[in-house]
Amino acid sequence: MDRPLSSLLSDLRLPGHRQMAEHWLLLYEESGRTVPPLSRIDPLRFPKALADCWIIDAEADGRFRVRLAGEAMKEWYGFNPKGRCYEELFAPAVLPILHDLSRRVIDAPSIGYQRMRTNAPAWRDPAFFDRIALPLADADGRIRHLLGATQLKDPADQGKSSLESSVEANYWYTIPSAAA
Repeated sequence: MDRPLSSLLSDLRLPGHRQMAEHWLLLYEESGRTVPPLSRIDPLRFPKALADCWIIDAEADGRFRVRLAGEAMKEWYGFNPKGRCYEELFAPAVLPILHDLSRRVIDAPSIGYQRMRTNAPAWRDPAFFDRIALPLADADGRIRHLLGATQLKDPADQGKSSLESSVEANYWYTIPSAAA
């Protein structure tokens, strides 16, 4: 569902996601309402998201490679996914979905926010998660990075989760440019 960028902070329910989005929005304004560069990100501005944080690089060949993964992401995968491409991390059936989601963040550009269930590599049962993905530019101003945080809920806590279906929220916030 497409939503206005002005509703992003009110839609986010996790403190770490709000901290990350607030930092990104501040940099967006400081950058003249353009997608901020990766070099401007200060992880100390979103301490509650650090364990769940990740950065993905869009490579020239169309693949997506993990640049950074927080401790919770390493635990989720059962190893450090840094340097690995989506094709090395995910089942072939979900690759088109992940590529489409990542391309939308970069190409639109837009911010994606989802609350849903997924199959986690280190867990036998589906896991609930909240995820935010924000676009970032490289040094030349090209949008080619995704900054995000995925907060997973342990399968033991699934019964306590407020999530009632496989997709509770799938929100997209198109980023207006300074020229708009």
